[in-house]
Amino acid sequence: TLGITLDTDAYGPVADNAGGIAEMSYQPKEVRAITDSLDALGNTTAATGKGFAIGSAVLTALSLLAAFKEQVSVGGNVQSYDVGDSIV
Repeated sequence: TLGITLDTDAYGPVADNAGGIAEMSYQPKEVRAITDSLDALGNTTAATGKGFAIGSAVLTALSLLAAFKEQVSVGGNVQSYDVGDSIV
């Protein structure tokens, strides 16, 4: 998952800005027509990368909560850790 996230984060902005780069470098109109499809692909890639990043953050948060719950009940002393309780 990390490899995919890094790849999409690296490729997305380059492809997304292809049209702007072609326009600022005074490329012919034909180049701009090609880079328009790259712009669309870059937007899709960026959206996909954000999905991976959000999913990774959720898994990390759940893992941290599970590790905390396990650490709280170490030594056979089961304690409650209700996150709705203000003392916790």
